[in-house]
Amino acid sequence: MNYIGVDYHKRYSVATVVDEQGIVLASKRLDNRSEAFHAFLKPFASAKAVLEATRNWGVGVDLLEAEVEEVILAHPAKVKVIAEAKIKTDKISAFDLAQLLRVNWIPKAYLRNRVNRGQQLILRTRVFFVRLRTRVKNRIHDLVDRQAEPIRETAQTFSDLFGKKGRTWLKGLQLDPPYSTLLSKLLVTYEALNQQVAESDDLVAELFAADPDCQLLASIPGFGPFFAVLIKVEVGDIKRFASSARFCSYAGVVPSTESSGGKTHHGSIIKQSNHWLRWAFIEATMPATVADDGLRAYYTYYRRMKGVKTAKVVTGRRLACIAYRVLSEQKPFYPQPAGSHGQRHAA
Repeated sequence: MNYIGVDYHKRYSVATVVDEQGIVLASKRLDNRSEAFHAFLKPFASAKAVLEATRNWGVGVDLLEAEVEEVILAHPAKVKVIAEAKIKTDKISAFDLAQLLRVNWIPKAYLRNRVNRGQQLILRTRVFFVRLRTRVKNRIHDLVDRQAEPIRETAQTFSDLFGKKGRTWLKGLQLDPPYSTLLSKLLVTYEALNQQVAESDDLVAELFAADPDCQLLASIPGFGPFFAVLIKVEVGDIKRFASSARFCSYAGVVPSTESSGGKTHHGSIIKQSNHWLRWAFIEATMPATVADDGLRAYYTYYRRMKGVKTAKVVTGRRLACIAYRVLSEQKPFYPQPAGSHGQRHAA
């Protein structure tokens, strides 16, 4: 068995091959093209390869999977701790990765398949479009707020300025230059983004309909089809988490902890986590408290004791635990009495 360390970059990679004794058999800088990888790795078909989970790592994985028996994805921060060196070059990094792989010291990251990576891109691009649309809406609100009093007062009569009637009014609004030009451009941008979001929603609906796990997740209060699909796609295989505590840590809804000299301090929520899951669980807390009496009692208890910010995070962690159970047990969410949340934690 040979071991290949790959220091992957956007346009090129440096690959180093070592044997079972750690002796370097080959090392070369390669263009990120299938022909270059095939020519270099052809003599080492019986091999394992490793690369770090850096930006666009999926391209590197696809190049390697066609040439070797197994590809392993390494956690960059943990690899840095193990193999930290004062002198760092692409060649040294590739050599270090190969040696760590040889002795089975690679701290692994979750290796998503190509289909899962494509689904991630769909969902994250939808969030990107929604956030851009919100920024454009805010800019239009700001522009209207700069106009004369009659225009401002008329705008306030619409419950939603971007509903059907509100958009019709905005399109017919006569403003002085340069406001008229700016409003026209902003409205065109808003309509284009609205179309992109609608098309993304169609893709999300297809993913939701095809996956029973998403339909189970949608039974949780506060989760619509989008959050259900987002959580399932970001989780991948729930079996990779040994417990709900590990899952909550991965989702970033647990506090950081420092313990020394018999004293323990809990700080803000951990940063090294899947921030898409953290955003989804915390974003779902308020609609969840509206939909479910038990979660509302849970949130209210912590809001009274710790404040709104902490209550949202704690309730988000509760939702993460529920999602873990739903996926692990393959059973939909069932409502619990209001007292089963608040009273247990008040005791």
